[in-house]
Amino acid sequence: MKLKYILPFLLPLLAACGVSKTSPASDAAALQFDKEQVWQLVARCGKEVASTTDPVLLMFHPESGTLRGRVACNRYFADYKLRLDRVTADGSRYKLEVMCVSGGDVQCPEGDMAAQERYLALLAKADACLLTPVALTLFQKGREVLKYELQ
Repeated sequence: MKLKYILPFLLPLLAACGVSKTSPASDAAALQFDKEQVWQLVARCGKEVASTTDPVLLMFHPESGTLRGRVACNRYFADYKLRLDRVTADGSRYKLEVMCVSGGDVQCPEGDMAAQERYLALLAKADACLLTPVALTLFQKGREVLKYELQ
């Protein structure tokens, strides 16, 4: 029998036997964001944040692609897109895009308003994150900008 007659039947079988590349998103070991998780800010740009009576909070809502939280004396919200990049020994790494960040306009004391603006600017520029069972770290161009712990 000639090879040209057998080849159409063999190609699908050979392709099925090859090494398959699974996308990172299909990896069952990947940690996922949960709408019930409340994250509290513990560090900004690598420096520990002093605990206050009004902690900075962050919550993701994966079903709607929105996030919300509290900073200073205001609430904030934004849209986001998240794509699993890879699963590593230290957690799940994601590509992150934060869009349309909007903060409340209740006038807080001057220092609090400045801190709110700095925080929202860092959040808006985050482009990646690392999720572990107890911590969430946001990065901008490979540099840690915001770190949270599960509350």
